[in-house]
Formats: sequence, C-alpha cells, structure tokens
Amino acid sequence: MEDKRNYRPRGTGHVFARGNRWYGEFYVRGKKSKRSLGPVRQPGGRVGLTKTMAEQRLRDQMSEEAKAPPPIIDGRMTIAEVGARRIASLARKGRRPDTTLSNYEADIRLHFAPFFGETPVDRITVDDVEEFIDGCLDDELRAARDQRPLKVSTVAKLYTHLSGIFEFALQKRWCSANPCREVDKPGSAEQEEAAEIRALSMEELDAVLAVAGAGPCRHTPRTLERAELARTLRDLEKLPWKDVAGRLGCSPATAMYLYRATPEAVLEDDLARVERVLYLTAAMSGLRQGELLALRWRDIDWTAGRVRVMYGMRKKRRRKTKSRASRRSVPMADRVAGELDQLFKASAYQSDEDLVFGHPHTGRPLDRTSVTVRFQRVARRAGIRDDVVFHDLRHTYGTMMAAAGVPLRTLQGWMGHGDIKTTAVYMHFAPAEDELQTANRVFPQREGDIKGDKLSATGINSDPRNPDETRGSG
Repeated sequence: MEDKRNYRPRGTGHVFARGNRWYGEFYVRGKKSKRSLGPVRQPGGRVGLTKTMAEQRLRDQMSEEAKAPPPIIDGRMTIAEVGARRIASLARKGRRPDTTLSNYEADIRLHFAPFFGETPVDRITVDDVEEFIDGCLDDELRAARDQRPLKVSTVAKLYTHLSGIFEFALQKRWCSANPCREVDKPGSAEQEEAAEIRALSMEELDAVLAVAGAGPCRHTPRTLERAELARTLRDLEKLPWKDVAGRLGCSPATAMYLYRATPEAVLEDDLARVERVLYLTAAMSGLRQGELLALRWRDIDWTAGRVRVMYGMRKKRRRKTKSRASRRSVPMADRVAGELDQLFKASAYQSDEDLVFGHPHTGRPLDRTSVTVRFQRVARRAGIRDDVVFHDLRHTYGTMMAAAGVPLRTLQGWMGHGDIKTTAVYMHFAPAEDELQTANRVFPQREGDIKGDKLSATGINSDPRNPDETRGSG
C-alpha cells in the first residue's frame, strides 16, 4: 500500500510547541541545535506566531546559521576561559572600568564556572542557559545549596554578561551560535530597582551615628586571656610570630594584634571615630563607598564648600572613577564640613595626598569588606533592619534630595549617574507641584467626616476661619 503521509524534506528542521512557545530543531554541521522561535498565537488572538510563521522564522535562522563560518576551535574553550579572554580584551581596549572587570571576574568564579564547568562553549545549548537562569532565580534551590538568594536585577546582569561572553566567542569563531539570544532576559532590572530602593530615615541615620560614636570598644575577657598567652609565648619563651600564631591557632597578624591587647587598650576607638564620619558623609553627599575611601584632603574644598570626586578605591588602590560622569563636584553641607574638620584636626595624616578616611594608625586604605561588615554590625546595634547595606546610605541621599525638590538633572550630576534613567528611580520621592492641594480640592472633607491629628495644612484644614477643622484639632 502506498504511504500517503506527508514527510518534511530532509534538512528543513522541525517545529513544535512546548507550553506557550514555539521551538525549532535542526542540524548544523552534524550537530543538533534547538532554538526558541516565539510565543504561540492563541485561537482568535492576534499576538504571537502561527505554525506557518514559526516555520518561516526557523528557516530564516537556519539560513543565518548556514552562512556563519564554522568555528576554528570546536570543543575546547570553556565559559571560564572565554570569559577570562574577554576580560583581558576589554582591559586592553579600556572599554570598561576596573570595578566592572572585577565584577566580571567574580561572576565567572562564583556563577558561570561552577554551573557550566568544563562543558565546551560550543556545546552549551538553550536548555543549559535556561536551566542556569532558572537556578539563579530559585531561592529554595539556592538555600538548599547554602547559597544566598539573588535579586532579579542581579540575574539580569548575569544574563547580559553571559550573552557578552558568547558574542565574544562568536566573534573569535569559537562557537557557532549564542544560545542567550533564544532565552528571555529575566525581569526588568529598572523596575525592580525602583521598587526596592531602600533608604534610611533621618531618625535611623541619627541612631546609626549615635551607636557608631558610642565610646571606646573594650576587649572581651576571652580576648584578654588569649592576649596574655600571646605575651607569654613571645616575651618569655621567645617564640617567633609564626610559632606564636600556631600555638594560638590564628594567623601571625592576629597574634600581633592579641599581643598588643590589654584591658586599657581601645584599638577600635580611633577607627570607630573615622567610620562615624564616613557614614555621615556617605548619607549627606551620596558618594559611593569606593569614592569615599579614595578621598584625599586635597579633594575637600573648604572655601567653596564642595567635595570633589576624581578617584575610586579598588583592592586598596586608588583608580580613576568608573565613568566620566562619576568625576564630579558635590555640595558639602555645613554638618559634613564640621565633622570633616574635627576629623582632620584629630588625624595624624594631614597632608594633601593623605586619605580622608584612611586607617587612623597607618594612614593606609580601609578594607571595603571590613567597612561593610562593621557598618552592618553598627546598624544592628542601632535597631535597623537586618538587610541594611552600606549602599543604602547613598540611597538615603538620593531620596532625601529628591523629596526636597532637587531637579532630577541636578541630582544626576551630584550622584554621578551616566544615565538619567538611573536617577529616575528616585522620581517617586520628588514632590509634584501643588499635588496635595489638588488632592484636597478634588476630595474635600465634608461635615461629619473622620478627623485626625495628622491632617495636611492645606485647604479647609488650614483655614483659620474653620478653627474646629484646623490641623491637629481632631
């Protein structure tokens, strides 16, 4: 009997629906490839693709793949290797600031290399990328692996970085396709950032500053006990620092720290004074942590009342700021100027090139991780939420300035944003002209309405001719 079934011609690929999306499969140079083609058009709808449209899109992609040159190195380069070469290429071209390249290295080490492992870059499929993205967004899975949850904006940045690695591999002909093109970018980083702006109130900031300058930090009894043993091993037994550290079960640097610890010593006191002014300046100038740690006394313009930002700090080395927009001048409030003046007078490092927020005993740059950890410790003691981070001080500046009516363009310059869209996350904190008066005019209070002591001082609430309905009278 004659077989009347319609077979697709060999080499034309296969289209199928999974969920609400069309997918296509075809072979390129003997290797099976899978591509996401687009959403399925629902019956009666006008959005999405019909099967005929999906087949045409598959043919277009197959034609594009056929025209692409074959990879020179097939089955050798891993994601980590390609990523490292891309970072080196960007560094040579000067296309990215040092902080960005450092973040790229961390992405590869902490996320890409553990997941993709030794899989060659040309063997990574769309399914692999989707599994990686889904794993990053699955908080329960990450908790089971003893990993911290990731924000959607962070996963979106990982997606962008991963796609950039594949594009670089395509350019070098180390692979034949970028699977990230067929994977939807997770969420909206801008919307999430706007929704999750976390800033400190003035009361919370005052509480943090009060705790940060709450007085000397004494050593615990356990520390003093180990300190006594350290002095015994060093002074009486004449042991070298390495052996002292071995007996104490710590590093030589910690052994030296314990050796100097006495009931009268307040080694943390000077550092706490520096960090208190650091927190205040961060919240009242909007500088990034790296920019603060790189400030020199010459950058403080006492006469003009400005703080001039030219450098950032990375790996305890002063570097140019991350972008041209980051090099700026910020107005210095009188409270900040007074605190900086007191810090200058108490500092042993007062030359123009000395760091404003250097270590009080050595003048050397503070460690960024230690600054963050100590800030979170102070915030917890002040009763602030557990998830507070140092960058929230910068958000505090942005929200307070926007709420005070500073135009977004001006605020963009003060905060060093290269794109006004970044500054726009503070837009909903900015007051609109006559907005409260408009709301009260449209929805006025009526006779018999509930009154309270938190009514606005507008319209009928502030009318001296209505003393019974004046603000605070209820």
